[in-house]
Amino acid sequence: MAGLALLGVVALASPLLAYREDLQNAREEMLGNLSSQAQVQAEALGVHLGLLEAELRRLAEHPQLIPEDGSSGPEVAMLDSAFHHSPLFSEGVALLTPDGRCVWSDPAQISLGDSPLDSRPWFRRVLAEGVSDINLLEGTGGPLVVAVPITHDGKVAGLLVGELRAGARPLPGVRSGGADLSLLLDGEGQLLLPVPAPNFAWSAERASRLRALAEAPGPLVWDGKRMLGAAAHVSVPGINGMLLAVLEDEERDIARLQRRFLGQLLFHIALLGSTLLLFTFLLRRSYLSLLAAEERLRHQETMAALGAASQLIAHEVKNALNGIQAALSLLRPAATAGEVALPALRAQVQRLGHLARSLLSFGAPRAAALRRPCELHLLVEEALQSVRLVPESEDVPVQVTLQEGLTAQADPALLVSAIDNLVRNAVEAGAVARDTGLRPSPWVRVTLTREANEAILRVEDNAGGVDTDLEPRLWEPFATARAKGVGLGLPMARAAVESHGGQLTYHRLPDGSLFTLRLPLESTP
Repeated sequence: MAGLALLGVVALASPLLAYREDLQNAREEMLGNLSSQAQVQAEALGVHLGLLEAELRRLAEHPQLIPEDGSSGPEVAMLDSAFHHSPLFSEGVALLTPDGRCVWSDPAQISLGDSPLDSRPWFRRVLAEGVSDINLLEGTGGPLVVAVPITHDGKVAGLLVGELRAGARPLPGVRSGGADLSLLLDGEGQLLLPVPAPNFAWSAERASRLRALAEAPGPLVWDGKRMLGAAAHVSVPGINGMLLAVLEDEERDIARLQRRFLGQLLFHIALLGSTLLLFTFLLRRSYLSLLAAEERLRHQETMAALGAASQLIAHEVKNALNGIQAALSLLRPAATAGEVALPALRAQVQRLGHLARSLLSFGAPRAAALRRPCELHLLVEEALQSVRLVPESEDVPVQVTLQEGLTAQADPALLVSAIDNLVRNAVEAGAVARDTGLRPSPWVRVTLTREANEAILRVEDNAGGVDTDLEPRLWEPFATARAKGVGLGLPMARAAVESHGGQLTYHRLPDGSLFTLRLPLESTP
């Protein structure tokens, strides 16, 4: 049983391990897709921002563009021609002097924020280093700006600044592809996109966690949610450190897979469980069948040994009884005591003769070749004549109702012996019930009738019935509750009836017992 339990644990653990492996594979596949999505979006964004920076730089390198001198006619014409209602910069373009003064813009009333331009980090960086920059216009409120220096003789003479309305999805790929959240960071960890920022507090620690996703995509907790994240560097000529991170809700995406895998898991567990239960049932049934077969084999061996021994003993007893019976037939009672003793001796000799015949029949059952057509009522009467010689029959009346004309193919000796055992047991049980005071007036009723194609012999008594402890072993050899019996009568009677294709059954009555013998009748043409 321990091995079977171990087999069950292994069988049920296998789909659980497969379930965990499937979830892990699905998570890795989602991370792979997310990494590819981040890479594609970062490349698209880099190309777009690079084109914007290149367009501004192309105009900034024009020799006629000198912001310090104010906006001359040729400059305004050139700028209007390049940016008037241009779709490149959704908020507009402005030409700034080194001190932060706007000398031209499209549209004319473009917003440049409330604080002085020369106080903003990106403005000072462009002036100091003479390099382009992509940053937020003012603080964290946006919009996103692309600033390009205008240089003359190695000195920064002004700036061209293009503003992008990030909330209107101006950048291709940034909010596409199914990601729940796309975040653009600059080289210093400042959040550039989305603008305005979502409802979470930005911090350097969060920027560090997002940068780690570029090396190792994986799960992270974001505002109490389990997310899957990946990141990729945005490549813009002259601008370093920009990073695009994409995040997806792991619980939502994995939950769908979990439901599917869980359904498969439950199906596999149910299938394996039912198979294991069926295997256990069949194994237990086979084991019980094996035990029953071993028990039958031991019983058969025991019965064979008992049969051989009983046959030997019965032969010796029968030979001795024949001599005693012959001697008793020559005796005549000589006195009053002899008149009582001689019938008692004859009754005991007859009882021992019946026991010897039972032992002989148990040890060597009759063959089926001795069968012939028999009138069943004659066989019953023959058995009753033998029972009437039993001393107990004087105290227990036997009521007989026999239907004539019932013929069956039978071995008369076997059937007479079987009927004799049934009636004799009933009479002896009635005598015991009378002697113990259980039944002052015991009786036995024997009826022979026909039902369909069967002859039905019923032997009924009012002796109280078979002992309840003995009833489960009623048909076993040598099972008896009577001091005078050896427990062979009923097993031999049932074996004899079943060898004729019939049945012998017992039913408990309110005040006694009912044995029912069924035999198939001989079919008549």
